[in-house]
Amino acid sequence: MARLGPPRGRFSVHTRAANVQRFQRDKFDIAIVGGGITGSGIARDAALRGLSVALLEKGDFASGTSSKSSRMIHGGLRYLRQRHVSLVRESLRERGVLLKIAPHLARPFPFLLPVYGGGLEERLQLKVGLTAYDLLAGRRNLERHRMLSRQEVLQQEPALRPDGLQTALRYFDCLVHDARLTLATVRSAARQGAAVANYVQATALEREDERVVGVHFRDLLYGRTGLLRAGVVVNAAGPWCDELRAMTSLPPMLRPTKGVHIVFPRHRLPVTNIVIFFHSDGRSLFAVPKEDWTYVGTTDTDHQGDPAQARADAADVAYVLEAANNAFPGRAIVPGDIVSTWAGVRPLVAEEGAPTPSDVSRDYEIQSEPPGLVSIAGGKLTTYRSMAQDLLDRLVAAEGRRLGWSPRPCCTADLPLPGGDVESFDSYAEGAVAALEEGWGLPPAVASRLVRTYGTEHAKILAYGLRDKRLLEPLTSGTAVLRAEALYAAEEEMAVTLEDFLARRTDLMLFDRDRGLGAAALVARLMGGVLGWGWRARRQQLRQYREAVAAMTAFAREKGTT
Repeated sequence: MARLGPPRGRFSVHTRAANVQRFQRDKFDIAIVGGGITGSGIARDAALRGLSVALLEKGDFASGTSSKSSRMIHGGLRYLRQRHVSLVRESLRERGVLLKIAPHLARPFPFLLPVYGGGLEERLQLKVGLTAYDLLAGRRNLERHRMLSRQEVLQQEPALRPDGLQTALRYFDCLVHDARLTLATVRSAARQGAAVANYVQATALEREDERVVGVHFRDLLYGRTGLLRAGVVVNAAGPWCDELRAMTSLPPMLRPTKGVHIVFPRHRLPVTNIVIFFHSDGRSLFAVPKEDWTYVGTTDTDHQGDPAQARADAADVAYVLEAANNAFPGRAIVPGDIVSTWAGVRPLVAEEGAPTPSDVSRDYEIQSEPPGLVSIAGGKLTTYRSMAQDLLDRLVAAEGRRLGWSPRPCCTADLPLPGGDVESFDSYAEGAVAALEEGWGLPPAVASRLVRTYGTEHAKILAYGLRDKRLLEPLTSGTAVLRAEALYAAEEEMAVTLEDFLARRTDLMLFDRDRGLGAAALVARLMGGVLGWGWRARRQQLRQYREAVAAMTAFAREKGTT
């Protein structure tokens, strides 16, 4: 197994070009199709075990489902009701692992479950459920749950519907920046020698006799084609998993479902905790505070068609608003309050006897057929690391000797992700933020966001300011995102389009009053200086970004939305 490392110190379009050349030139132990959280996790684990790894993603990293989650790292309290105890135990264990290896990206946050009506028996059942939740977390428990009085609930969340309110249970899980978690994971894989590239599409599988031995690909940026050869091909394409399986005439394994979230200014729906509430059909939703914004979701409906075209439509918006206005009746939220939306397609594994999408298990499945192809689907953002470990353990046991592998044991639960390499992140962050305020003159919100986004790597952003202090100014007066971040994204985070930066390297497409449009021209100029965009290329990037924003808010133009 050759150690095939990319040029050190950069993760840019130049790294990408070199890796595409490697795809054609070298043979790898493992080729992974899909650069979401599952594929990135497998690439990191395999590279850390000493295997040679290639990963190709037809869009940007995390541009599919992995940037469109509810952004929660949680045990799945509702899964206890479905008696999926092993899934809850695994999720709570992995929650603890993520807090250790990515403390800058995952942070504990309080959840509030109001209880309306019902009797003592119902409240006792909830109490027993949360006690079990605490016990399953064991020493990794964040904080024991509490039962609040009606008065305490309304003091914390005065916008909640007071009629019939009895009590509430408060417990802790975590929030995470899903796209940046994926990016950190794939960058970690690259640091260990994995060849990774975004905007490279798998077009066919190469077979010799009955075995899959490689992937035909097309570079979507430059139109080049080639054949990537590997001992094993891993299908981690998420909701596109069945498309790859169809290349070898395998039957579908998915039941894709769509989940939608909508974003408001926080003053329109002010919450302090993550508040759990219910639609009249019994489905649970969340209202999640994020700085000056609140996002609400999620739906769970069967989805047909291209997952890339999933959007929040008028029916989705009406569904979420109906539930939110029932739970927070004094707010009178209307579609005109919505700033942005996102919609993702879950690659759930189809199962018999599940009448609704919400009844489908969130567990994952691994299928090894035909020889040389391994498909993984299902699972949760929370458990991506353990899913990768399980797949590779199975793969090493089944194929390792035949392919001449001699891998090291899995170590992904102990090695920090980029930016998370500090023993006590809270103490580190407190000191770093103070230094940024006092020594660099950054406003508190800017300093805090910088450290919480990049962790120990925030110093790399500051280095741009030594070159030109104007680069440490915000992109616009209304944002905490710095100009230097656009350069860093192009030079160190393989951002190659305007949307890569505005939607996934930062949150400006979702959590900004003008959806990043006010900063877009400046970002195009900054990124263009790194990526070699002339005025035509910059104009094209701006047009494509405006089209993406328009598609995100198309629900407002649909019949039935007022």
